[in-house]
Amino acid sequence: MGTVLILAFLILLILDVPVAFCMVLSSLVALLYIGVDPIMVGLETTRSLSSFYSFLAVPFFILAGELMNYGGLSQRLIRLVKAFIGHYRIGLPAVTTVSSQMFGAVSGASAATCAAVGGIMIPALEKSGYNRAFATALAACSGTTGALIPPSILLLIYGTLANVSIEKLFVGGILPGVFIGLSLILISSYMTRKMPIIKEPKANFQEIKESIIGSFFPIGLVVIIFVGIMGGIFTATEASAVAVVYAAFVGFFIYRKLKVKDLPKILVSSAKTTAALSFLIACASLFAWTLAIGKIPETITHGLVEFCDQLLSLFGSDLSPTVAFEVRKILILIVLNITLFLLGMFIDAGPGLLIVVPVVLPISQAIGMDTGLDAVHFGVLVVSNMILGLVTPPVGSTLFVASAVGGTSISKMTPYILRFLIAMIIIQLLITYYSPITTFLPSFMK
Repeated sequence: MGTVLILAFLILLILDVPVAFCMVLSSLVALLYIGVDPIMVGLETTRSLSSFYSFLAVPFFILAGELMNYGGLSQRLIRLVKAFIGHYRIGLPAVTTVSSQMFGAVSGASAATCAAVGGIMIPALEKSGYNRAFATALAACSGTTGALIPPSILLLIYGTLANVSIEKLFVGGILPGVFIGLSLILISSYMTRKMPIIKEPKANFQEIKESIIGSFFPIGLVVIIFVGIMGGIFTATEASAVAVVYAAFVGFFIYRKLKVKDLPKILVSSAKTTAALSFLIACASLFAWTLAIGKIPETITHGLVEFCDQLLSLFGSDLSPTVAFEVRKILILIVLNITLFLLGMFIDAGPGLLIVVPVVLPISQAIGMDTGLDAVHFGVLVVSNMILGLVTPPVGSTLFVASAVGGTSISKMTPYILRFLIAMIIIQLLITYYSPITTFLPSFMK
């Protein structure tokens, strides 16, 4: 059954069938192969996962991001960051990255972050002497931090599927997101050293004051969500509802950029995004159930552990059981990272995560990373690996969004993307093998 399922899925994927339909059709073929009625199974499994309480946060965070985008959030955040660091030689690239992180902390989505910040910063970067392809590549890679810094929809999906605390996953993603941002700024400094940069004039006290006042409420939302989750005041799902109410209040009554006439298109846009994600989740739940019936996760885990044990045998029998376990863990995580990276090149992060989570959970158990803060660490490293695929050809969705926003081809962006990817991969290895990056902040939570 497992062979039939995987073969059917790969054939459909090669035929360029959308991933959601690949999951459904391959599952139906596998179920028919073993004589199980696929209709009742499909109806029940697709319904059960989408009815989880934590998934209520998805439409709320999407709606909050739309409200804040229409309400002028991105412009105010960019103005704030630009006032403080825009006058440095590496100022505008840093503004692009930091603004993306701050906007991602509200929208929770990389594509929205890339479109909102990139639409403003790419022309500004080019005007100041930066290469347009570089600017577009930077906007794309900076946008990926929106998929990691809370509220992250990808972390929310992982937490629900893996039964790991979503609140701790959210907080655990903060430092990895910051480290990725710093690496992008450092690489930008190296790549732009020969570009004819025109420095921005230094902001005066009045401009700094106005930028701080103007960004007070957007930053207030980030603080409310962070403090509320860290302090156990509300859950991630409740935080999403708070974000919607706050965003609507600020947009309508503080900034007054939101109008009643904007609500239909905001709601329709949010509904479309939510519907697409919900359909993916429903399809993935059937695929995950079929994977479990076929014992594919257990088979993969057993094969991976056996492969690593064979590598360990090259060292002889001199290793103590403790050392052997740690070396096996290192080897398994290396293979896992490589596999997830290759998968992310062909399947977008959202559906990719829905596919891999049921498969990687037994692996986390095999290496002792399935409970407590270790489970949080494992979840963040899986999600942070999957976001690399957002800017990796041929499928990277954020890459295509940036290309459209920046008006440049992916081929021109690729040399810069590859350099950014090297930095992001180094940070990924750091996240994988130095757990305090993800567990330090969650360790303070109740």
